[in-house]
Amino acid sequence: MRRAVVVVALGALVVPATADAAAKKKTPAITKVTPKTAYVGTKLVITGKNFKRGKGKNSVLFRRDGGKALFVKADVSTAKRLTVVVPKTLEKYMVQKGGQPTATRFRVRVLSAKLSRSFTAVKSSPVIGPEQAKTSDVSDGAGVPTTPDGDCDSDGIKNGIDPDDDNDLLADGLELNLKLDPCSGDTDRDGVEDGFEYQSAIDLNNDDYQSPNTAIPHPYKSPYPNPLFADADKDYDGDGLQLADEYKLWKYTYEVNRTATRTLAPLSYSDGAQYSQSVLAGGNGRRQPTMTTAAYLPPQNFRAWADTYGYGTAWIYNVTGPHVEVLRDLYDMDRDGAVTTAPTGDQERAERTYWDLDFDTYVSDDERDEDGDGLNNYYEVSGGPMSPEFWKGCYAKEGEYPIKYVGTKAYDADSDGDGILDGADDQDFDDVPNIMELSRNMAGNWPKAGECDPGVTPYDPSIPVKALVNPFNPCLPDIHSRTCQRHPVIGDRYPPFDPEWEPFALN
Repeated sequence: MRRAVVVVALGALVVPATADAAAKKKTPAITKVTPKTAYVGTKLVITGKNFKRGKGKNSVLFRRDGGKALFVKADVSTAKRLTVVVPKTLEKYMVQKGGQPTATRFRVRVLSAKLSRSFTAVKSSPVIGPEQAKTSDVSDGAGVPTTPDGDCDSDGIKNGIDPDDDNDLLADGLELNLKLDPCSGDTDRDGVEDGFEYQSAIDLNNDDYQSPNTAIPHPYKSPYPNPLFADADKDYDGDGLQLADEYKLWKYTYEVNRTATRTLAPLSYSDGAQYSQSVLAGGNGRRQPTMTTAAYLPPQNFRAWADTYGYGTAWIYNVTGPHVEVLRDLYDMDRDGAVTTAPTGDQERAERTYWDLDFDTYVSDDERDEDGDGLNNYYEVSGGPMSPEFWKGCYAKEGEYPIKYVGTKAYDADSDGDGILDGADDQDFDDVPNIMELSRNMAGNWPKAGECDPGVTPYDPSIPVKALVNPFNPCLPDIHSRTCQRHPVIGDRYPPFDPEWEPFALN
């Protein structure tokens, strides 16, 4: 009996030891990983089964799709639960944007006595971001950090691991240092993103012609494009395009035309440079434009479109002879039967390249036609010839037509949605296309004066009546157009029914 008891007792001791040895050979399995969003320096908790007990007894493999795996020693573990600190080295395995690590989804496996059979599924795998900026690293008086568990830009990545919480292309730490709101892409609420204003300020401050440019302007100082000051209506670089215009054109290049990427360095349009398409060249620090007049083609070939769909020519009534229709080329702005290909005077632009405003052989931001509608950017912004404001300012002595026609937009090829590109369209429905009514100078073939001179007092009799165009007055240049009022209201004073309007009085 005594011997039997000893044998039974020994058997009881041997069974657990054998069972534990068997457990050590089982394949580990993962059932859950928390939290689903994390960042470098924080802990992940992995639950499952068949892990080794103790500290540093297991390893966790991190791998993003298409990337290499990184082994990381786990912290304290039980058979069903382990923790692991996300190491700084994981940043090298993250997706890189602009040379910086960004939040990346990593699948995980556990290496215990054996390696778990597969990486975790996508829905079970955590998104891990780079190390967060510490509040102590932010200068005194800086902005307020965002809530780590929030999602300012609604991209599905928590602020705690998102390096750019508001998606304005400025890192959160930089925004805090610059006293910007890292949870708002437009701190000053002027309709222009903080990142675009900040980079435009750097472009404007470029002093490489004096010395290597290391001076970066503070956004809370003036006179720079300023993300802390509502200045969307300013034109800092003097190219005729306001800050808001260039911002919308920048977006157009990557959202619509797909000719650029959404990046700040370089900006495809900048309110800090008249020639945003340029490079440093010549060793003198000066930027050299790279977009030439000879080679420039807008993203959409307007002339090819016009010829294909029947808008390359137009039937235009004579206004200085028999009132009969004559078929004119769309670019024959002075209606003399020929389209000039080179400037013929100090003020007269070539009809073929009417959009080239200064003949300098390079294409500035205002001369580009980003929406490809036949009208350069300047023509279509507020204050340009395709806005009523231009004609009110240019010819202040002329009353406005009673119907308020609207202008076109530089970032919409078909501003009124009728299927006709803006250059070939006709804002006042007088059958003279917009391109032919851009300039009284060109319409009259009158290179003696600047843009606003023809048609103002004192009137020059040498200016032909056909020069008296206005895209917002259907009675100019032809009083017999199909939309000119047949019964003008008594008391209304607008050309050509204003008796004091001298051009009409002399013709």
